[in-house]
Amino acid sequence: MTRSTHCRTSLILILGALAAVLPACSGVVPPRFQAVGVRTGERTDEGLVLIFEIEATNDNPDPMQLQTAEYTLSVEGAEVFSGIRSPEASIRRFGTQRIELPAVVPFDRAIASGTPAYRIDGTFSYLEPGRLAEVLFDSDVRVPKTTLAVSGVIDFGE
Repeated sequence: MTRSTHCRTSLILILGALAAVLPACSGVVPPRFQAVGVRTGERTDEGLVLIFEIEATNDNPDPMQLQTAEYTLSVEGAEVFSGIRSPEASIRRFGTQRIELPAVVPFDRAIASGTPAYRIDGTFSYLEPGRLAEVLFDSDVRVPKTTLAVSGVIDFGE
């Protein structure tokens, strides 16, 4: 093994060990999510856009940056949309931030009228506070994720 290969291997092992230990000692609480509303957006002959308003809560003494949401939308138990969204939002310390998750739903997916139940499931990646956490995130060594699971009803006002 050459010296440069040995150094590279050692660096990878050290970064891996740091990534394994950091969650235990960081004390950072993942953000929490709650559904607060849904409204309809654009509508065409093919379908409509539903915009889900989600409240993200940060229980930490430092601001937290939300990165990427990967989510699926089910209406009345049937999956009707799957997507990825970057809300480009920061949650202030001990605060909340309202974000929007859009879903384009084709009419051939047969969304019920009235007040059908919906559920959004997925994950949200976020950036923990601190320079080391940022470096590990940017190098894909440690990308913290938390569960996104919210539900409610869509009121079409009929």
